[in-house]
Amino acid sequence: MTKRLCAGFAALEVAYWCVHATFLGFVSAYLLEKGMSNTAVSLLLAAYLLSAFAGSLFWGGVCDRWQTNRKVFLCAGAASAVLVCLIYSFADHLPIVALCYPLLGFLYQPLASNADAWVLGACRYDAKLFGKIRCMPSLFYAFVCAVQGQLIARFGYGFMLGGGLLFLTVLLLTAWRLPDVRSASGKGDERVSVGHAAALARNRQYLRLLVLLFLLGVAVAPINNLKIIVYENVGGNVAHIGSDSFVGALTQVPLIALAGALAMIPLRLRYLMMTAFPLIMLLLTRFAVSPGMVIAGTFFYNVGYGFLLPTMRDVAERHVDKRLRNLAHSLSDAVFTSFSGVVSLLYAGAVADHFGVSAMLSVCAVMAATAVVVSSLPDKKREEGKNCI
Repeated sequence: MTKRLCAGFAALEVAYWCVHATFLGFVSAYLLEKGMSNTAVSLLLAAYLLSAFAGSLFWGGVCDRWQTNRKVFLCAGAASAVLVCLIYSFADHLPIVALCYPLLGFLYQPLASNADAWVLGACRYDAKLFGKIRCMPSLFYAFVCAVQGQLIARFGYGFMLGGGLLFLTVLLLTAWRLPDVRSASGKGDERVSVGHAAALARNRQYLRLLVLLFLLGVAVAPINNLKIIVYENVGGNVAHIGSDSFVGALTQVPLIALAGALAMIPLRLRYLMMTAFPLIMLLLTRFAVSPGMVIAGTFFYNVGYGFLLPTMRDVAERHVDKRLRNLAHSLSDAVFTSFSGVVSLLYAGAVADHFGVSAMLSVCAVMAATAVVVSSLPDKKREEGKNCI
């Protein structure tokens, strides 16, 4: 891959995650500020995540079927810009937000796995090169979150719309200039069939990854999705969300940059690392008495995420048929963020309302501990280094 293409794909990833840093990361706090109840915001978030799960499966299949990431990015990105404007402008009109916010989840959230699959295809599955490109959005995300949190705290939520539209524009312009990458399997409608997709259910290594991602996602989703409530519980405010995101994203950078080296570590050990550190985060958050302890927990969680992201991409690339690579990446992302997020909201809100935030965090810690146990179990069948479909 040329240096120009590397810079282009890095800019694409940076722009995507900076939309999260400037707009999506503050939507819950903004809706609460506009007078929505915690229950309404939780239901909207559940709808967003459920739509994102459906969108991941849909767009992943579209990318594999038609061998395109670029066209999906352009269409979904343009529509997302319109939805961002509507959500911000009509935040106090629940019916409009209830329509637009889930649709935004369907269109925009799946672009994360789309972008990573696009980069991996362009660099011919070189984990070292992927790590160098993929660490850049974490670095930019850290600084943009820190600045955005302070700007919103001092001057208001108007910076949400400006920042979101700015980086969506960069996203669309960058995607327009980047070339599509076709699979090595060739072209034609015979590439992907229902039988090929169903074979994912028989892929032992990939299924084990999905189980770990689900358990871990259910454990950490309540904290990630309701961060403002966690901070308010220990005397924090929206400014701490920016600091939290800064520390978390900056922690990921060196680990993601070393994706090529991490790929040499035995898979079972990587699984243990990516589950054990989030458990430490949950224990610190559970017993936190100040925002500083919550931020310390965020540091440990993102050490785990630094192992998780390269590992989930590596498993999908090495153990799944290349004709299904977009679907495999989309499904793993959807299970970790969207599906587990919906499931967690079903119990997190009820537990927090009836027994308090500390009880909710205890339940989350139990789920994370279960993930650690599952990750430490030995493989009955070694499948390292071979395609299982």
